[in-house]
Amino acid sequence: MAEQWIPAYKAFEIIGSELRLTNMLRSGLLKAKAGAIRSTSDEYARNQIRADFWQTDRYHEFKADWRSGYCSNVFEDTVEVYISGLTIELSGLLEAVPADERGLLARSLSVAGVPDWIPALQARRLCFSVVNPTHAASWLMEQARLGFVVARAVKAEMKRAGYDDHCVWAEREWDVPVWFWENFTKGTGSRQSWETGQFSGRGRSPHGNGELVLSGLYFHAPTLRQMAGLNEQALEEKPHVVEDTGRKGRRHGYDWFAATSTIWGRLFRNEFLPLPENQADIEKALIDLLRVGDKEPGESTVRPYAKYIFDEFEKP
Repeated sequence: MAEQWIPAYKAFEIIGSELRLTNMLRSGLLKAKAGAIRSTSDEYARNQIRADFWQTDRYHEFKADWRSGYCSNVFEDTVEVYISGLTIELSGLLEAVPADERGLLARSLSVAGVPDWIPALQARRLCFSVVNPTHAASWLMEQARLGFVVARAVKAEMKRAGYDDHCVWAEREWDVPVWFWENFTKGTGSRQSWETGQFSGRGRSPHGNGELVLSGLYFHAPTLRQMAGLNEQALEEKPHVVEDTGRKGRRHGYDWFAATSTIWGRLFRNEFLPLPENQADIEKALIDLLRVGDKEPGESTVRPYAKYIFDEFEKP
């Protein structure tokens, strides 16, 4: 099972007491991992963090800066041990909180709980304003192969070729590298489930040859929005409708993402009848879709969005 290691300050916030936290570490209820260990004793420096490092009685000089992940202790007045880059296992921390709180806590510490990251299915839909929906998945993966898209998986597991039940490497909250898209998303051995966010494939990785399975795949939404031209209020070309109140009112923006996605959906389901013969047909459909009462966007306003759709629709 892949373990998620969280920063020391997060562990301290969850437990809420230095004494309780050090007691759990000393008793083995929690496991800790150091980025680096320095010591005046070779025995301490060579090994992982020893349980007695967490002694906080009057015979030791334990000090901790949980915010930076730096801890130190002195044993027998001569042996000094310094730890930096401290992280603590999440599974042990979850056991220390009530069962009904564990799911929300785990999600808050995952990419799944960060608003700037969106599930794979939502990321694919975000591309509908750029390409034909039938090509959105392949277009998005090609951008990832070029290194233009950032993705993160809640869990990654590498299984040795020929031994599907033997996991040789696993990691939580894994930043997906370009080599995954290049080596594991092509050919008959590659599978993508956009609905569940599980991607897998067979190929070569720095961990060897085998099958790499990603579960809970998320994409960085600000990056995708910029690529789709949907950030910064649609590049300052986003139209507005002014409330008819007899004076200047609050401006409301059109939802261009929803509108273009709706047009693509109609085309994909053969509901756009008759099929558009020119860009003007798309412009008219967008205007009809965005009309509210007697307020509607002008032809010059919808033209850039209609052009993206019609140019892509005309491709063979």
